[in-house]
Amino acid sequence: MIKIIGVLCSLGIIIFFLIFNTPVTRLGSGFLINSGSYVFTYHDLVKEAVSIKVVFPNEDDIPATLLYQDANHNLAVLQLSNSPKIKPSQFKFLNNDFRLKSEYVYTLGYPWTNTMEDIHELINGSTSLKHELDLIPITMPLNLINSGGPLFNSNNDLVGMILHRTHAASFYEFEKTQNYNYAIPVSTIIRVIDKLKLKDKHQVTQKLPKESFIETTRKNIVLIEAY
Repeated sequence: MIKIIGVLCSLGIIIFFLIFNTPVTRLGSGFLINSGSYVFTYHDLVKEAVSIKVVFPNEDDIPATLLYQDANHNLAVLQLSNSPKIKPSQFKFLNNDFRLKSEYVYTLGYPWTNTMEDIHELINGSTSLKHELDLIPITMPLNLINSGGPLFNSNNDLVGMILHRTHAASFYEFEKTQNYNYAIPVSTIIRVIDKLKLKDKHQVTQKLPKESFIETTRKNIVLIEAY
């Protein structure tokens, strides 16, 4: 009996250790810029990560390191350990007072499940005239995993990075009763790109119909696993 109790206690200790020492995986989105070696995402996702992987639909996962972080704006830049096989599209950046307008916007986001059959979902919405500090309020149905993805307008210009209101609330003070999600404006992203000298000066942005743009842009949007 004593031996049985001892064995059960040992098993209990092992199970306790496994449960409370198993790394928690955080999932979020990001998007490739430049040659594809750099990924923009939100700071809260990767700030405490010991290991970061960037998941591509049709190739192996690529490890990444935290190159730059801006905790004040919930923004981070990752650097991939090697370039992906895919050739990413180049975004056209819109840098004006977009937040002062009410316009149609959309994003391509991952669904909650993470399988090889998953494809990006087209999520439509609009911006609000209400100004919330350094964020663009958007009326758009998002799940938590969509945070870190790009936000486009009707001209397919990159206008910001989306944040689920849960992730926005951890960095910004605003009225919690309002049912908005948010976006970090592209002007903030451009400042980081210029600071890190990541912009490809020779990039050529081809004007495409929305359907064609979406098809070519899917490969820029990645899933991030932070441990």
